[in-house]
Amino acid sequence: MTGELARLVEWKRRIARELEETIGREAAERARRDHHARRRPRHCGMTIHTGIGCSYGCVYCYIWDMGFPGKPEPYPLTGEELAYALAVNPYVVPGKTMAAYGSVTEPFQPETTSKALEYIEAVWRWLRLPSQVSTKSLLTGDLVERLRRAEPRISVLLTIVALGEWARRLEPRAPPAEERIELAGEAVRRGLRVALFVRPIIPGVTDRQADEIFALARRSGLSEAVLGSLRVTPGILDRLEAVGVPRSLLEARLPRKPRSRRDQVTLRMSDVKARVASVARRHGFLLYPSACSHNMESHGEPCHACNYGPCGPGRPRVPQPGEVREAVEAMGGRVREVVVEYPRIVIEGLSGVDPVVVREFLSAATRLMVSVGSAGSSRRRRRP
Repeated sequence: MTGELARLVEWKRRIARELEETIGREAAERARRDHHARRRPRHCGMTIHTGIGCSYGCVYCYIWDMGFPGKPEPYPLTGEELAYALAVNPYVVPGKTMAAYGSVTEPFQPETTSKALEYIEAVWRWLRLPSQVSTKSLLTGDLVERLRRAEPRISVLLTIVALGEWARRLEPRAPPAEERIELAGEAVRRGLRVALFVRPIIPGVTDRQADEIFALARRSGLSEAVLGSLRVTPGILDRLEAVGVPRSLLEARLPRKPRSRRDQVTLRMSDVKARVASVARRHGFLLYPSACSHNMESHGEPCHACNYGPCGPGRPRVPQPGEVREAVEAMGGRVREVVVEYPRIVIEGLSGVDPVVVREFLSAATRLMVSVGSAGSSRRRRRP
């Protein structure tokens, strides 16, 4: 009998065939050339670009240093072309790989809202990827209903880093933070899963306003939150200094100086995050260790694929070694040995397929930690 992991390999191939027949050969070739067809997922999932550029002008945003424009345009692929690109991506597992919208643009700007909803709907309909969207836009009643129709269990992260004058300085063209929070509470009452996304925490700003932020969010009906640190480039340091954040305060937390315009360095933030977390818990918030943890909870799936876990309800199903071997063979590979001991899968002597593809695929498929050693590797196997 074919095991569940091998069935996922075949399901992925069947989806790709059906989508290629639906969109046609020319569109399929265009989608294959797109970076969504070859890029590896990040820890938060497969980041999906709904647009190019952003008009909100947040001074702490890194996309300006990456060369993105300030005038947004919808991403050029159709929803089904985007789904096909993901279906042929060797790292993506249908039903398992997380999808993350909003990493390099605001998905719900006027120019990109329709495209974002089209992508969310197509990816869920064809691939059933557990989806998460981060936004600074207003969760209006119409948007909430369209989101729920597109992906019923979608995880929504509402970004808030400051209130009042500080919010206007840091996010000059984004909707008012207070209005965002108020409408997010309404969205929760309408059945949408929304968490407060306090990321990035701006030292000297977010931590000082934390009590006010979480009090307002709790009164509005929010009760879940994800915290995140600040990453800086030389440009971000300049822009934050220009709006009144002391440069010395930020530079004192740098583990090293950014090496180039695009080099993003995460500040040492453990003490600040701990203070903000304490305030959040005092206001009755449930804190998640990462964005993807909220995604797992929203979709009712357990996960132990990294050291942040276990996340979600229960614990992942642990496959038998033979099932793992069968899946690798279905991918065109061979293995010498498979050892499975919760929460880790160790594969040794892999040949015939890229070890990174195997590791990413099985990690998403099983929600367990996976390590892979290639044939001829000199490292000694270490049992989990």
